[in-house]
Amino acid sequence: MKLQRLNEQLYIADQINTTDINTLKNLGIKIIINNRPDNEEENQPLSKDISAHAEKANIKYYYLPIAPGSYTLDLKEKFSELLNTTKKPVLAFCRTGNRSVNLWALSQATIHGKEYVSAAAKKIGFNI
Repeated sequence: MKLQRLNEQLYIADQINTTDINTLKNLGIKIIINNRPDNEEENQPLSKDISAHAEKANIKYYYLPIAPGSYTLDLKEKFSELLNTTKKPVLAFCRTGNRSVNLWALSQATIHGKEYVSAAAKKIGFNI
């Protein structure tokens, strides 16, 4: 798991495994948002398995899958709502972290501006 802190509230990661849940708990992660659809590739951990391990660790889990290039208004609004209403810090993940950081940027650009979200993403290695 490649975990990167985007800001005080949000971490971005590539694909996590069930074995990463205790590490996330020890970091203080309160919420996991899975932006990766199930079955994109063989041997990918399924959402239900990650959810079960997160529940055992007392971490809330949300499944907001993004098909590559399909950032819907509904997903953007749900992601923004989770960031605004849940305990922090939050971890959002997908295969590489790219979809998660892009969804964050789309949900925050009208609040913070395009320059801010672009610079924040670039700081952790994403060119959005």
